[in-house]
Amino acid sequence: MYAVVEVGGRQYRVAPNDEIIVEKLKAEAGSDIKLPALLVSDDSGKVTVGKPHVTGLEVAAHVVGDEKGEKLIVFKYHPKKRYRKKTGHRQHYTKLKIGQFAGV
Repeated sequence: MYAVVEVGGRQYRVAPNDEIIVEKLKAEAGSDIKLPALLVSDDSGKVTVGKPHVTGLEVAAHVVGDEKGEKLIVFKYHPKKRYRKKTGHRQHYTKLKIGQFAGV
């Protein structure tokens, strides 16, 4: 059994007990959330495709915690103008543990 869910404008293929890392969500660590934007679901070979979302099915997820991605260096440079600017960026992510799929 698997499903394709949409979180933060991106699509993820998930199954029960999977752990995924998504864009930062406004949810506290240890809380449970529902992922209602279900695009495709498969239950033992029976595939359901939503138009655009599958109705009557939700994916439960547990918020494990927040994480930071690796540091990216942004370097701006204009030749012959004495312009150099170096900055860094670390993206914030939320780690989710997928639970069971539930009918609504």
